[in-house]
Amino acid sequence: MAPTVSLSARVSPQVRARLAADAQAQGVALATYAARLLSEPVTDAPGPGAGAVRNEVECVFAHLPDEASLEKEICLALARTVELGGTPGIAAGKELLSEIRYATLHYAAYDDEDDGDPAWS
Repeated sequence: MAPTVSLSARVSPQVRARLAADAQAQGVALATYAARLLSEPVTDAPGPGAGAVRNEVECVFAHLPDEASLEKEICLALARTVELGGTPGIAAGKELLSEIRYATLHYAAYDDEDDGDPAWS
């Protein structure tokens, strides 16, 4: 069995009450419940600036028509990879820039969604 250590944390009374209620609902002591929460692997832990790239993608596509929704979803998937970092993040960043350039050039030519007339005609 792996050695254990004691951990202390300060939380608001509201957080403690919520944890205590969850622990009681599961039929375990509060300390046991808290230890389980802290021991579980964190699968989607946000890092510094988490969501910043996705936010930028949302801002770019906010000005494009609904027809760009597929491109937007592709860009959001790429943005999630960029935010994870590393070599895959760099490669995804390059592709993300290309996809955004394509979408903005392709869809930004239309200034009126009702009639689809290009802004440059």
